[in-house]
Amino acid sequence: MIFPLFKRNISSGIKVFMILFAVICMYTTIIIYMYNPELSEMLSDYQKALPGMMSAVGMTGIASNLLEWIQIYLYGFIMTLFPMVFAIILGNKLVMNDINQGSMANLLSSPYSRFRIILTQVISAVLLMFLLLAAVTAVGIASSRIMFPEALDLSRYLQLNGSLFLLQLIILGIVFFAACLCSESRYYYSFGAGIPILFFLLQMLSNMGDKLENLKYATIFTLFPAKDIVQGIEGYWTSNAAMACIALALFAAGIFRFCRRDLSL
Repeated sequence: MIFPLFKRNISSGIKVFMILFAVICMYTTIIIYMYNPELSEMLSDYQKALPGMMSAVGMTGIASNLLEWIQIYLYGFIMTLFPMVFAIILGNKLVMNDINQGSMANLLSSPYSRFRIILTQVISAVLLMFLLLAAVTAVGIASSRIMFPEALDLSRYLQLNGSLFLLQLIILGIVFFAACLCSESRYYYSFGAGIPILFFLLQMLSNMGDKLENLKYATIFTLFPAKDIVQGIEGYWTSNAAMACIALALFAAGIFRFCRRDLSL
């Protein structure tokens, strides 16, 4: 890894990191603060009154404990959407922006190989995503301990966020592959941002059920075993393994493409 480049990457991504961290933490603490079994029953009435909208954002079901409450009202929308936005921004900042502005030419003229350059970018993005989710997880644990001591199943909460991290690695993989493939920002946003957003929209449509339910087979978000983890259903590791393999394949394809492409800037 190239440490001067790594430091530059962390510095350039820290502002967006802090903004998204603050927003996600706000939602996390508010949702945890609102936890109340009686309120859960009331919200189930909203689900019946507005079934389409609530289902689309994954807010369905009645929570019997704090972990289920968090999963229903955070992990169907907030905890998938905002890290996805972060991944798209990282792909632009760490690869696409350098190509467009010509600063990639300076990197390529350095004594470092293309492989080390792109590997540093990948490690930087993965680390920033890990730190974001880890920090939010820590806030969730602290908030739960303060407001509802001993109410949170810590082991399953950590498993839930570990699986979320693997899902976000797939999105990062898509983003980096698109950045290594495309030569202009408009194409990058069409593929690097367009494909994850399309998957997200397909997931929202499939959540609405009926004839749209089969759309879940066309989106990566179906691999996220949030409900299985919360309900203690065994076998969710299969989904985790699948997500890890897909992410590794996408990163490998992006690195291979970057090392072979024409970058005469």
